[in-house]
Amino acid sequence: MNLSPSEIKAVLPLLENVSLFGTLNEKQLKSIAGASSKRTFSTDEVIARQGEAGICFYLILEGRVEVRRGSKVLSKLGRGQFFGEMALFDKEPRSADVAAVEETTCLILTSWNFKSFVKVHPEVAFNLIKELVRRLRETDRTLSE
Repeated sequence: MNLSPSEIKAVLPLLENVSLFGTLNEKQLKSIAGASSKRTFSTDEVIARQGEAGICFYLILEGRVEVRRGSKVLSKLGRGQFFGEMALFDKEPRSADVAAVEETTCLILTSWNFKSFVKVHPEVAFNLIKELVRRLRETDRTLSE
């Protein structure tokens, strides 16, 4: 279900702080929010499963999640952080599980809505590439330890 105008207004401050959307103006951020939906996940619910095709980007509005590969916790994410950004570009299998460690509400953007947006605002793609490189370096460091 898409967000109401009041919900869109409420998520704008979080979207403004997402590195992927750093160059966007308020109208563009409202467009991203308007193309998104919101869902709440229960404690211990798996939001994204390693090996499954990814089709959504998630921005955590409330709560916390863990990114796991097997029994190893790769990272812990909370309000204002995001995951699933690689799914915005391809439908390749998810590289890790993501599970809610408490009740967690996420803003969800599908890859097809994002691709439509990027066609109009190509600068967003560059920000996403920078973020992917940052996360790849962070994962490499984590796996090397």
